[in-house]
Amino acid sequence: MQEKETLDEKLPGLFEPDTLLPIQYFEAMRKKHLLEGEKRLILSVLEDAVECFMKCIDASSSKGQRLFRDADEWIALEDKQWVFSFDNVCDMLDINPEYLRRGLKEWKERKLAALERQAELRAQEAARAVEVIAEPAPIVEPALPTEPLKPAPRPMGHKVFATKKKPARKIVATHPAHANGRALQKARA
Repeated sequence: MQEKETLDEKLPGLFEPDTLLPIQYFEAMRKKHLLEGEKRLILSVLEDAVECFMKCIDASSSKGQRLFRDADEWIALEDKQWVFSFDNVCDMLDINPEYLRRGLKEWKERKLAALERQAELRAQEAARAVEVIAEPAPIVEPALPTEPLKPAPRPMGHKVFATKKKPARKIVATHPAHANGRALQKARA
C-alpha cells in the first residue's frame, strides 16, 4: 500500500523551481526565434503575391501585366507538392487557402467589372465629344426687346436722397483785350 502524502509534505514540492540547464534554455529560445523568422519569410512571400495581384490588375506595362499573371496563376494553382505553393504557404501560416483564394477571386471579378464600366464611360464621353465637334452649333442671334426697358421699381419704405447740385457759373463774354473782365467774372462767381 502506498502511503498517502499529507498536504504538508506535498506543499513544499509544488513551489520549488524546475532545474533547467542554460543550454536547454537557449536551445528552446533559438527554436522559437527560427520558427518566427521562417513564418515571417513565408508571410512576406504571401504578402508580395497578394500585393502584385491587387496592384497590377490594371497595369499598362508588360512587366506589371506579367506580375499580375504570375500571381494570379500561383494563387489559382492547387498544389500540395511544392513547398512554396499557395496552399502550403497558407497552411504554414494557419490560413484557410480556399477561403483566401475565393476572396481574392471575388475581388478580382469586382475590380474587372469596375474597370470595364470605367472604360465604357470614357468611350461614351469620347463619342459625345466627337459628336459635339462634328455638328457645329447653330448661330443664334440675340433677340431685341419689343418693349422699352422700364426702370426697376423702388422698394417701399426707402428714402431716396437727392444730391444738391452746384449752380452753374455764369460765363460773361469778354473781349480778350479786357483783362479786368476776367477778374470781374471770377469775382461774380
